[in-house]
Amino acid sequence: MLSRSRDFLLEHLRDFFVAEDDGEFLGCCALAVLTSDLAEVRSLAVRPEASSRGVGKALVESCLAEARRLGLRRVFALTLVPEFFERCGFTLTSLGRLPEKSASECPVCPKRFACDEQAMLLHLDGTKPQALRAGEPWGYTRIFLGREPDQESA
Repeated sequence: MLSRSRDFLLEHLRDFFVAEDDGEFLGCCALAVLTSDLAEVRSLAVRPEASSRGVGKALVESCLAEARRLGLRRVFALTLVPEFFERCGFTLTSLGRLPEKSASECPVCPKRFACDEQAMLLHLDGTKPQALRAGEPWGYTRIFLGREPDQESA
């Protein structure tokens, strides 16, 4: 997960959903709206002792419900754990199919030279997004810089 500054968190506080149990923090995630039809699930984190209890899935479902309420058509996530998002209904795809993200935020991301995150996409109308093809590159570093991510920067 990318580290976020205090100023960033304060500016985007309203984007976050928080899971708690009896006042105890269990996890959080945010829905960042990028365009009138696309949003990103980002900053998903669940306390280790709360994992495997459905907290992460409930947080993602809260984001999806908000995206539907806003009338968005697509929601994506960049992740190191694609299997989790597959269980939430997302499809592994290419970051190249998300130019709204790859052209705006990825070029200035501190991980751009070591990006090994995989793009997961969900169409809220139930149609299936184009899946990542065998041998197709994924991650900003592979797609746009044409090389393997730096290991020391990861």
